[in-house]
Parts: sequence; C-alpha cells; structure tokens
Amino acid sequence: MSLLSSNSPHSTFLKIPKTMKLHRASLLFLSTFLFSFSGHAQNTVEPSLNAEERELTSWLDSQEDNMLEMLERITNINSGSLNKQGVNELASIFSDELRQLGFAISTLPGEVIEMPSCPGSDYNVDVADHVLASKSGSGSKLLMMGHLDTVFPPDSPFQEFSREGDTMYGPGVSDMKGGLVVMLYALKALNENGSLQDKSISVLLNSDEEMGSLSSRKYLEEQAVLHDWGLVYESSGNNRLTRERKGLGQARFVVHGKASHAGGAHEQGRSAIKELAYKIVQIENITDYETGVTVNVGVVSGGEARNTIAPCAEALIDLRYPEAQQGVDAVAQFEEIFGNVYSYPVDSGELTTESWTNLHRPAKIATPESDYLLNKTIAIGRLLGQELGVGDSGGGTDGSLTQAVGLPTLDSLGSAGTGAHSNREQGRVSSLVERAKLNAVLIRRLAAE
Repeated sequence: MSLLSSNSPHSTFLKIPKTMKLHRASLLFLSTFLFSFSGHAQNTVEPSLNAEERELTSWLDSQEDNMLEMLERITNINSGSLNKQGVNELASIFSDELRQLGFAISTLPGEVIEMPSCPGSDYNVDVADHVLASKSGSGSKLLMMGHLDTVFPPDSPFQEFSREGDTMYGPGVSDMKGGLVVMLYALKALNENGSLQDKSISVLLNSDEEMGSLSSRKYLEEQAVLHDWGLVYESSGNNRLTRERKGLGQARFVVHGKASHAGGAHEQGRSAIKELAYKIVQIENITDYETGVTVNVGVVSGGEARNTIAPCAEALIDLRYPEAQQGVDAVAQFEEIFGNVYSYPVDSGELTTESWTNLHRPAKIATPESDYLLNKTIAIGRLLGQELGVGDSGGGTDGSLTQAVGLPTLDSLGSAGTGAHSNREQGRVSSLVERAKLNAVLIRRLAAE
C-alpha cells in the first residue's frame, strides 16, 4: 500500500482575497516595493497607540497571575496527540472560554488515519475532534489558529508545570499551550473594552498538529480561503518571528520477511530487520545539506525473539525540504527504495514492503502580503517596547498550510520559549503578557483594515 499526498506545489504569486479592500492593496504594493530591495524585515512605521489600545495593554498588565494560573492548569493536563481524553478536556476548556466571549462553537470531526503495521503493532492514528469558534462582524476576517496536542504521551516522565523566577517549565508550556493562553487573553482584552463585538474572527484549534495535521488539514484549508489574515500561536522562540519554513513529509514502511529458527534453519529465513537496515542506509543517504533536504529515520522496531529470524520490521521517516519539487523527488526515491530488495536474492519473492507517505506541510514561502503582516507586527512590537527578530525555520506549522492556499499567515505569535519536544522545554513568564499585548493591538488594527 502506498499513499502519496496529492498536494500541488505552491508558488510565490501574490493572491489578493476577494474581500481585500483597495487601500490594503496599496499598502501591499508599498510592501512589495520595499522588499524588492532586501527581502528582510523593513522599518515599517505604525501609528502610536491610541487611547483604546493603551486601555487594552493596561488591562493585560494586570493579568499575568491569571494567565499563569490557566497555563499551569492546562499544562498539567496531558494532551499528547493520541491521548483523546486529555485533548478533549482542553477542547472543552477553550470552547467554554470562547463561548463566554461571544463565539459560536462547532465541533469538527477527527478521524482514524490508517497506516501499515507489523502484526501486534498498531500504528493507526485515532485523532480527536477539533474546535472551530467563530463570530461575525465588520472589517477584515481573521483566522486564529492553535493546536491542543503535544508530543508528550501520558507515560512521559515530563508531565508537570513548574516555575523558577521568570522561567516556566512543562510539557507544551511554549509549544503551544503558552501560545493558546496568549491568544485567549488577547481576545479577552478586546472583549474587556468592548472592541471584540464588531470583529469578524474565527478560531480553529486542532488536535493533531504534532502528528502533521493529518485530519485537520482539510478544515484549515477550507477556513483559510474564507479569511483575509492568518495568525498562528506557535512559540516566538527567543523573541523571533518566522518568515519562511521548509516543507515537511513523513513516511512509514513495513518490511515483511520470513521467520525461521536462527540456529537450526537460519538459511531458510528472510530477515525483515536485515532488509530494513539496508533500506535505512539508502534512505538516510538522501540527505543533502547543500540543497537543504534532510531525511531522518526516527523510529524503528521489529522482530520477535533473539533466536528467531525477524518476520517483520517497521520504521518512521521524517523529511524536510525547502522547495516543493524536492519533496516530490524525495518521495519518488523513497518509493524506489521500498520497491527494491537489498539483502537477499530479488527473485526469492519472500521479502515485501508496504508503505504510507505524505507530504503533510508545503514549504512556506514569503509573499508580499505575508511580509506586510510580518513588518506590521514588528512595528507594533516596537511601539510596545518589544524588539522582535526575524528568521527562517526547518520546523513546520499550520501556517504553512494556510499560506499555501493564499492566506497571508504569521505563525510565531505565541509566548517566548525554547527546548520544545524535549524535557528541557521552557518559556519566559513575562512574555505571556508581552505577546498578549502585541496580539491585542495587532488584531484590532488588522480587523480595521
């Protein structure tokens, strides 16, 4: 079985949504003109904070304790991608909070993603439901996105929130439960002074981002074409916004061999582990640092016993690539490797390979629209005393999906932090209020365009 995602490569053309106003097109023309000289963030000038915006930021200055209390609560709820109970608990918490802010709440069904596996090894992914909160209003339509899941399963030793001074620790504290709290409190601030009521905003919280958004991708793309701007609450790292990202792919392959006694009938066996090892070497050799393509076989398993020739073995592959065609080419190389036999005579017919392959994140390539959004955010940050850098990343987010279908998206608006996907994950406490202020002003200004 081989399933290849039918994603089409996405170019850097400028796509202006139908709802875009003429004066915004003029702003984008100016942004395009500026970026034609450097391709880096410009010193965009934003108007000083007005009275309502000062009111927003002043209210948020009083909310650090409440934000920390909520972050501790949700961090201590395990929401590993496959822990449906924990993910559903978080979905319920945020649904209640958003409902109180006047959003209508919808449930978007998850699904079971079937994958090949060795007997007794079930790698099917059972995805929890997703949450879509929406409210209608005037002005530009904003799509705010976050994920409820983390990479830490219920049996992980890294489970609890803790704090030392301005540093907080815990599973998902920056990736991205801190971002969820930032997003929520930016909306709370707007609601507090009455300026949320007339905004057209949707909030999509998915449950499978850490798995590649395999179930939620269709919902993200559907919503993207209905909105004007996209905001994603992944961590801002060391106070840095991300401009471009690599594309991501994943693959799973299962080698089926022939079991036999490792001592009495060794020659009659066909070791799936041996064949898997040969294939891994071929797959890892696809990595090319000069072109930016990297491949990692991150998980392997197989075999039944020390003294049994292994009848089955399996592996998971991670793929990163800067350009769309590189992803397509790498998948073609995978398929060729899966189809070959390296460890035994090819005419034996006793070694077969099943595979599942998915290019689940297109490369995020900057456009004049997304650069305009990036520059605007940096300029607002300066008004608030926040100096934000800019960089590119090999990590993927849902912003790559939404931008690829035409929605200008900024995907690093959450709290500052480092060490994601490890027991060293930490965040800067003071960044919670900082980023909530940034987002409250950004949302207010974008919605008015």
